[in-house]
Amino acid sequence: MKTLLLVMVLVSGTVFGQTEQQPSKSTITVNGTSKGSVIPDMTQLNIHISSLKMNMADATKALGDQTQTYLKILKQLGFNETDVKTTHFSASKNRIYRQNGPVDSGYVVSQNLTVKFAYDQGMLQKIVARFSEAKDPVDFSIGFYLSDALRDKTAAELQAKAVADARMKANNLVRAAGVKMTGVKAIVYGNDASAPVYYKDMRMFAPAEMAADGADLSFAPQEMELQETVTVVWFIE
Repeated sequence: MKTLLLVMVLVSGTVFGQTEQQPSKSTITVNGTSKGSVIPDMTQLNIHISSLKMNMADATKALGDQTQTYLKILKQLGFNETDVKTTHFSASKNRIYRQNGPVDSGYVVSQNLTVKFAYDQGMLQKIVARFSEAKDPVDFSIGFYLSDALRDKTAAELQAKAVADARMKANNLVRAAGVKMTGVKAIVYGNDASAPVYYKDMRMFAPAEMAADGADLSFAPQEMELQETVTVVWFIE
């Protein structure tokens, strides 16, 4: 009986010994940031088309006729019909507000034709020149943005710089504290807030008197600012 009791005590002591927690290792957490500028490499052309007629059917037909005219112009400029997308279609009553209240005066039907292509100064000048030759004034705008490939490439470069920035700060801190880093515990990247997307838009109206060759116009996309932030946790001793 004494032997059995002694064995139970020894086993119990072993179990409790295994559940004792090891002391946690000390860490240092540092944020790293990097910023950079990049020139957009893509262009978006938006052509606004609208038609006002007394009935919906006539307004829709007129809009379709205008659309075909612009598709023909874009084809002449070298774009394929599949490159052209329709956006922001709307149809509504045309209401004129007077002292005695609103008065319905026909229907307004409108839409945008959108074309995306690689930034090309010469092509933009040709577009403006061709629009200036149109019988009716053309309402259009030009915007610039980053392609996915350029955005990803720039983000990767900035992420590497952000990690290097965090390491530099951490080295300065541990040197001042008289300790040293022994390894990375964790890297935290990203947050709930979406990164701002840059879109430079220039609204233009091409009257007949605009330069016939468009050479007087210069299109220079403004640089956009990108920023990356990363948090790195190191073990220290």
